[in-house]
Amino acid sequence: MKDTKEPQIELAIQFLMSNEVDAAEIICREVLLKNPFNAHAYDLLAVISSRTRRWDEALLTANKAISLDKNNGEFYTHRAIIYKNLKFFKNAISDYNQASLLLPRSSEPLYNLAILLMEMGDLDKALELSKKAARLDPNNIHITNNLGSIFQKLGLFEQASSSYKKSLKINTNQPHIYNNLCGALAESDRISESLEVCSDAIKRWPNYPEIYNAKANALMRLNKIDEAIETSEIAIKLQPNHSQAHYTKGMCLLLRNKFIEGWNEYTWRTKRESFWPKRSYNKPEWSGSPLKNKTLLIHWEQGYGDIIQFVRYLKILKTVIEKDEKHHNARIIFDCPKNLLRLVKNNIIVDDIGDWGDNPPSFDFYIPLMDLAKHFTKTEDEISKTTYITKHIETSIKVPKVNESALKVGLTWSSEHKDTYRRKVCSLSKLSKLFKNLNYTFYGIQFGNEHNQLESYTHLSNVFDLGDKLGDFAHTAAIINQLDLIISIDTYIVHLAGAMGIRTWVLLPFSPDWRWQLNRSDSPWYPSIKLFRQPKPGDWDSVVMDIKNTLETNL
Repeated sequence: MKDTKEPQIELAIQFLMSNEVDAAEIICREVLLKNPFNAHAYDLLAVISSRTRRWDEALLTANKAISLDKNNGEFYTHRAIIYKNLKFFKNAISDYNQASLLLPRSSEPLYNLAILLMEMGDLDKALELSKKAARLDPNNIHITNNLGSIFQKLGLFEQASSSYKKSLKINTNQPHIYNNLCGALAESDRISESLEVCSDAIKRWPNYPEIYNAKANALMRLNKIDEAIETSEIAIKLQPNHSQAHYTKGMCLLLRNKFIEGWNEYTWRTKRESFWPKRSYNKPEWSGSPLKNKTLLIHWEQGYGDIIQFVRYLKILKTVIEKDEKHHNARIIFDCPKNLLRLVKNNIIVDDIGDWGDNPPSFDFYIPLMDLAKHFTKTEDEISKTTYITKHIETSIKVPKVNESALKVGLTWSSEHKDTYRRKVCSLSKLSKLFKNLNYTFYGIQFGNEHNQLESYTHLSNVFDLGDKLGDFAHTAAIINQLDLIISIDTYIVHLAGAMGIRTWVLLPFSPDWRWQLNRSDSPWYPSIKLFRQPKPGDWDSVVMDIKNTLETNL
């Protein structure tokens, strides 16, 4: 719009920049009355309609602008924004690319396209475009901050920290970037530095709740749980509906074995931006009210491990309903992800199970799966210790044997989400120290491409790779049911083996997930599980040595 020859359009732009939207629109329409072929007027109307969220109208005028001038890169940028908000993502990508071709020295279309691709999950391409945008405009704080966000989502926390620090050199008056930096430093185990940055930010912005939550998370990494709770409470006092701070407090309380208050705070997880999957139902959430002649929908959430751990409550709920008159004739239906359908159908008896997503059968109430815990587990003693995955699909795959007397050990060393859960991952090179013990045969049950890492060790007579044999969860259960012991980092394999009652040793980071609590080697959730904890952040060598010694002395 800068190259327009119409002074009235320049005036309309000034009005729009001053947020006088109506005045800007009036001028544009007056211009078009005089000259119905003014492309800039149509483009500015598209921007105005976008500002007021009239997306269909915005698209019509944006199309008109481009039909009149196909060589204006800004027009394509503006239409791409409209397409994005209309969820026409392929069209948006195409327009951003066209804008980049027409504006080769502009960082704006690259930056906007990087954000869209990041939201769509294409982090590698988003990173490539963000780096290119940063080269074109190295002092653009929005670009450098977004570059940090992409690095962080990729699990490249050192690079993320560097990007955030560069952003703060451009402009130090950015509390949200301080917050981002605190998180990236904590994720890279630079906890002391993270806490220093938090303290500096709190001095500058004592009423900014985000930074208190960042500090609480850093304190959690040091297992300073009481301090973390106190700090998260400051954030909540400043912003009572701060879902992330409530969630942080909930995890701390559950780590402390304080279930009643912990579950109540943990319910805030569903309001977090990262909660998955987002569900929007036009029915009320169940709060424990009578279900007589009603249907309750329970929907899956978060990761596979979470689902496997908490499907136990479907059995508990079904039993309670059958015994309580106030729930007479109630129906329980469960929305289950496809990969778990066979396993759950074979082991959990409810009225209906399906992979329905946003289109479930008719129901009266709903509840996220993990919220069932607050209704049935007030103390640790109320956690069911009964094995609940007992029926498995038959498999033609038989675990190979070399030494009939050797015990069969399954091994998992990486997470499907290693970018997010980098702290959980213990390298195979460290675990390979176990292979020297010929009293055991080791079987890689690593899902994903990481199972190929075992190729470096399969020349050993007691090492086999079963990673490419794993199918859905029922199939995986049938395979691991042939093993004597599972050794794994904190992944869904742990929950599957625990639910099946298979002896399992879990390698935990210094700051564990809330469900494993602190200062104990047993699990309240699975009697067959033994926990091996890092004595300090990042120290997997001590954990592996502990497991190696335990294997050598007794099983």
